[in-house]
Amino acid sequence: MVRVEGHRLVRAPVHKVFQLISHLEAQPRVTGLWLAADVLERKSNTVTIQYRGYFGGMPIESIQRATLYPPQRVEFRQTRGALKAFRGEYVLKPIDGETELAMTVEAEVGIPLISEASARLILHAFVERSLEKFKLTAERDLPRVQRRPQEAAARAETAPVEPTGPEPPAGEPPPEAPRPVSPPPQQQQAGAPSADSGGPVRRRRRRRRRRRGRGGGGGGPTTIPPSPQGRG
Repeated sequence: MVRVEGHRLVRAPVHKVFQLISHLEAQPRVTGLWLAADVLERKSNTVTIQYRGYFGGMPIESIQRATLYPPQRVEFRQTRGALKAFRGEYVLKPIDGETELAMTVEAEVGIPLISEASARLILHAFVERSLEKFKLTAERDLPRVQRRPQEAAARAETAPVEPTGPEPPAGEPPPEAPRPVSPPPQQQQAGAPSADSGGPVRRRRRRRRRRRGRGGGGGGPTTIPPSPQGRG
């Protein structure tokens, strides 16, 4: 007989885990050993199921009878099939609202092409895959854990503050804020006259014209145009 055992801690109440395990006809969706299952008989606490699948590449058929002991244990045993012997059990133990799930399988293959080492590997994969699938399915609809208001306030108070710059030494006034830089004056438009346009020569000429205008007539005789009557 080859014996394999596995354990999982499931974050779900024991009654939910037992409800998943008690549906033995759904094992083809859970394990990689059985591909099809048909319920032959169902009573109050026993179920007879016919399984079909492959064991080490060899097609096999196994008719098993399972006994339910809610919500602590499920036992199953082959009554007829290709294997010489096949039996096992699920054991559930509640721990603080969670469930410790244990699975044990014993088998005597009796197939010349499958050695004992190969049978142990096949059964080990069967146990581990079953436990992992039950765990994922039971924990799928768990509500998300929300933080308490006290924890959120404590995290807000202890949140790190980003530094804004080096602090001045003790006794020195804080540095003044930089003054805004005024934009440069707009450049003069092209072609506009400047205050000192024309150069020194033209300035001297303007001075002379001003002096002549003050002295009266200094600028030469003024020609008066004749009136229209003088022409007649």
